[in-house]
Amino acid sequence: MRSQRLVSCMLLLQGKPRVTARKLAESLEVSVRTVYRDIEALSEAGVPVHMERGPLGGVVLADTYRRALAQFTNDELLALFAGAASPMSDLGIMAHPRALQKLAGALPAPQRRAAEASRERLLLDHTRWGRGSQPTGMLVRLRAAIAAERCVRLAYRDRSGTTTQRDLEPLGLVAKAGVWYLIANEPDKGYRTFRAERMSGLEELDRQFTRPADFNLEQHWSSSVASIEHGPNDRYEVVVRGRRPALSHLTSYWDSTVLAEESDSTTVRIGFPTREVAIGQILSTGESMQILEPSDLQSAIVGFARTLIERYDG
Repeated sequence: MRSQRLVSCMLLLQGKPRVTARKLAESLEVSVRTVYRDIEALSEAGVPVHMERGPLGGVVLADTYRRALAQFTNDELLALFAGAASPMSDLGIMAHPRALQKLAGALPAPQRRAAEASRERLLLDHTRWGRGSQPTGMLVRLRAAIAAERCVRLAYRDRSGTTTQRDLEPLGLVAKAGVWYLIANEPDKGYRTFRAERMSGLEELDRQFTRPADFNLEQHWSSSVASIEHGPNDRYEVVVRGRRPALSHLTSYWDSTVLAEESDSTTVRIGFPTREVAIGQILSTGESMQILEPSDLQSAIVGFARTLIERYDG
């Protein structure tokens, strides 16, 4: 697309005092004649770019446009270029590395070397251990429905394992520790949050909706998180240590927090709705998990197991 090429052309001009038309043509994979037309289009759009003739000539971008990138600090470059496993790939957005490459090419040589060093020395992995697989296909379709303000019908499995159909007005997607959530308005019920791992089907409906003018995704999510973290605690919390495959069986259904990670095990705090649910869920994992807290849950598990043995043994 021409608009993308014009942006790329400006980024290439940012990095050097002047660039020949032939060099621009090679970098943009177009003809020299196309470069001339693009320079003319940029100039007509108000970008201060011009041609200088002669052996040392070329295309020149005014210093006022080139100065911004030269003012990045090392910490700012580190924040931009630190290697990262981007959760955006779950949405089918793969442009992040390409955008950084274009930006790096526009930096002066010393800052370009600093940016490359940042990616070699710092890696950010936003996904947690034992993360369930994210339904990438449905997330891509949800992103499109949100952009088009189109209603969807979602097949959703709740914590008890029951699947229901929900007609929703999708408003936004949020990734927290590599786990995606859909924020949507459910008619007659208000704003709801749906965990992507529990989505089992998605149908795009023919009708559209009007996005609420007062809805702000960031504010809504911050408020939701605050209410969970600081609100009344009516959950039964358990701390367990186990192998990641066994833990994922629980953490994909129940809210959890990773407390410690070792080479062969992970310690997590899991919030169950009741003590009885905790007993049943932990028993279902067999011997692959150890209860650390609360201590009375261990004796409750033993008592429950003995009852079962007496009932079925012999």
